[in-house]
Order: sequence, then structure tokens, then C-alpha cells
Amino acid sequence: MADTITDELLGVLTWNDGLQWWEGRLQLDSDTPFTLYVFARSSFAPDRAITDECRTAIKRIIGSEAECRMYAANELLDIHNSEWNDGSPTSKEAFARRLTPDSVEVHESGYAEFHFGDGGLFCGHGVGVRLRASGEFQEAVVEG
Repeated sequence: MADTITDELLGVLTWNDGLQWWEGRLQLDSDTPFTLYVFARSSFAPDRAITDECRTAIKRIIGSEAECRMYAANELLDIHNSEWNDGSPTSKEAFARRLTPDSVEVHESGYAEFHFGDGGLFCGHGVGVRLRASGEFQEAVVEG
């Protein structure tokens, strides 16, 4: 199988054999694209196929960046304001705006994770937002 493919939905993807995923770029609402990782482990996806569940999850993700940012703000704002800020409270809107695109991981089951740079909110620790295969938000976390 080729190490690079062009997918109708996802564009150019390159296979990473060590991690058993496809790597590419995903342009969402921000000017900066996310790095995209689509898992296709041999135990779940023969022949490196991108599962239907992955495709469904990616279609849901497209157009949901703003909602994802606000979910992270709703879940993590109190932690930021009580433990990480410089004494002046940050608003939900400002919190959401400060997040910077990093990556999106989509697993064979449709489970997905957004990863954002923290924009200085958590001293360089990333912000992760996890979505169940059903598309519902699972949790937002400070990473690293």
C-alpha cells in the first residue's frame, strides 16, 4: 500500500507505520490548520482503511471548532481563574479565543480528541477536549 494517499474528504494523508495512523492537515474555523491523526491500527482497520466511524466523527468535527473552544472554556475557566491566572479573571470568550490549533486525533471507533495550545492560560500546558464516538463531549483537560 502507498505511504501517501489523497482522500476525498481529508486531502493528502501520509502513513506513519510506527504509530499506525494517517497524518494530514485539517482546516477548521481558525486560520491555522490542525494536524490530523487518523488511527488505522491493523487490529481494527485492515489494509490501513479509514473506518466509517472515523469519517462520521470527522464530518461532525468540521464546523465544531468554536463549540469545542467554548466547551473547554466552560470546563476549565474556573481552574484557570482560581489557580493559573495573574489575578485578573479571564472571561469565557477570552479563554476560548486564546486557544490555538494543535491537532485532532480520530480513533477507529469514532472517539476523537482536539488538542489546543493554551495561549498562556496554563503556562504552556496544552488543552485537550475529548469527544465520545457518539459525538458528545466527554471532558476537557489540561495536558502535560
